[in-house]
Amino acid sequence: MDTSRRPKIALLNIPSGMPSEAFPIAISRVIDGLDPSLDAEIEFIDVEYYGLSFDEIKARISAISPQIIGFSAILTHAYSYLKELSLFLRSEFPDTVQVLGGQMSVLSNLIIQRTEVDFCVTGESEPAFSALIARLRGAKFDLSVPELFSDIKGLVFMSGDVPYFTGHAESEGKGLGQMNYGLMSKFTDIERFFPNVTEGPFKNWINKDEVGDFYGFLFPGNVQKRIASVFSSKGCVGRCTFCHRFFKGYASFEPSLVISHIDELAKKRDIGFIQILGELFGCDKKKTEMIVDHLKLNKLNWSIGAIRVNMVDESAILKWREAGCVLISFGIESCSQKMLDVMEKRTTVEENLKAIDLCFKHGVFTAILLLIGMPGETEETISETIRNLIKVIPEDMTVPYEIVVNYFQPVPGTPGYEYARNAGLIGPSLEAEEQYVKGLYGVNANNIKHYLNFTDYEKEETAYWKHYIFLELITGYIKKHGLFRTLKRKKINRYKYAAIYMLAPAGIRRFLLKYGIMLTSFGLTATISVIYRKIFKKKKPFFSLVRESLREVNKRMELQIRPDDIHTHVLRKGR
Repeated sequence: MDTSRRPKIALLNIPSGMPSEAFPIAISRVIDGLDPSLDAEIEFIDVEYYGLSFDEIKARISAISPQIIGFSAILTHAYSYLKELSLFLRSEFPDTVQVLGGQMSVLSNLIIQRTEVDFCVTGESEPAFSALIARLRGAKFDLSVPELFSDIKGLVFMSGDVPYFTGHAESEGKGLGQMNYGLMSKFTDIERFFPNVTEGPFKNWINKDEVGDFYGFLFPGNVQKRIASVFSSKGCVGRCTFCHRFFKGYASFEPSLVISHIDELAKKRDIGFIQILGELFGCDKKKTEMIVDHLKLNKLNWSIGAIRVNMVDESAILKWREAGCVLISFGIESCSQKMLDVMEKRTTVEENLKAIDLCFKHGVFTAILLLIGMPGETEETISETIRNLIKVIPEDMTVPYEIVVNYFQPVPGTPGYEYARNAGLIGPSLEAEEQYVKGLYGVNANNIKHYLNFTDYEKEETAYWKHYIFLELITGYIKKHGLFRTLKRKKINRYKYAAIYMLAPAGIRRFLLKYGIMLTSFGLTATISVIYRKIFKKKKPFFSLVRESLREVNKRMELQIRPDDIHTHVLRKGR
């Protein structure tokens, strides 16, 4: 390899294994954030969007002849794919340095030992990646002396027989950029990021019978225009026990920069709708107000990708609706206070209900987003969630009514994942961890068959919960608005199914649904086995006793640190 020429880098994104609207903001920020004095030549290979085979990836990399292959991996679920690709590329390009960045780096201990990745870059990767490139160039890409890299914060690499973490790098605020579309257009089709409103994500989020009602919320003419996505912040103030905190703290973008980005996109394209992305909108009220006023002035409709329920009140909803906001996403997760406490949501059931009700009341679409099956979940907490959500069935039948229910899936770097290890649901060894993480690839969190059972019931007994919540809430909707009025207005099949379901008394329909789902999902033999175990081998209470944050529970049951994890175990705690 010629090490005298300027660095050549091939950046690849790692497919998640699930259908997604890939938005490679991390790649854009990495390229934009590299130290210009490095004079690096960079090529981005959009593996996820183009669905490239390994041989096609090989051909693209051969044409670049890079000294560094960089993987951008957002989700830990894609570890299986990463490992296979890393091994393949090592066999084809044995002298090329492999570097991984993105949230998958929480698995650095596993990645460094089980793949051919040489370095993981944690946190806000731009400064550390620049420093690593400069050091590699100075060492002529010789990795035989790992101590050369030990002073670069944010790196994980093999030192001796174990992975070594150099410590968290402090944020320099360089990761607050928007997507650089001009830059990214050199590597991939950027027009897909600006779909027509009727061809955008809403047709997937809202059923076909009600999506027309949603389009009716938009300002006249905007439904014929295009969608653009912008960021207004980075990070989150929450520390939910199921969510990985990859970046420390929270930062709001300067409103003038957000506004100028919106104006630039609108000038070049016929934009009528702005999706505000990010983990948390509206934390800085003054900055938020400036952005909202600009959206209103330009008669743009817009949506909020994530906001906490305790950050909205009626005056805010009214102002935002008047300014064109038509969709707000709250991760309410549950309407059982016990479960909210286990999740460390730092919200109340009342706040959840108020936020949902305000949206429905003022013509803003919000889906009911629930996460079930965490430690502490019981039949009663499921029923409590249903009873509370029935209180906020929308009065206005033109407001789409959507319910999304997922099962808890422990993600590395979260208290939920460490609880699963501490409770023995994920084995303590490196091999056991790898087996679990490999099994996440392509797995949908709403599929009961991939659920690790965190309840004192048999797993098969919990399979109906998702359907029970759904049908009971639709039943509540029908009771509120009347059967004939509902069926006349709502043509989608879910209302017809609920109309039949609700004919049976509550206890009987719950029983029939429970065992009907068990039979269809697991079969007769498994169902008989469950009944036998319930009668003769009843479980002792364990998971149901959990009533506080998993972060606190873990302090009382932590596993001994593995010798190979002595330097990297801190990454398990997130930021």
